[in-house]
Amino acid sequence: MTPETVATLIAEIDAGDPLDFAGLALDARGARLLMATHFCEIDRQLVELGLPADQRLEMMAAIAAHSMVENMLLHVSRLRSESEAADFRAWMRRHGIGGAGG
Repeated sequence: MTPETVATLIAEIDAGDPLDFAGLALDARGARLLMATHFCEIDRQLVELGLPADQRLEMMAAIAAHSMVENMLLHVSRLRSESEAADFRAWMRRHGIGGAGG
């Protein structure tokens, strides 16, 4: 696992669900490489601690899931504050949250 290979996988994921980097000082490639480098460093540290591959994978999955929860909370907060109620309800339905009535 290298930062470059992880960044390439992130780019493949981004192709299906692109992120908006407008107005940021960091471009998509730079952001992917930064996070990929961070994950590889965490993996290196876990190897140094003697964790086997299955435990490292579980730790990385937990880190990714935590980041996804944080991202969801930030996104929902932004939608609540910046979007119209109908847009927010539509987003919730698209992601399987809430009933058909909103």
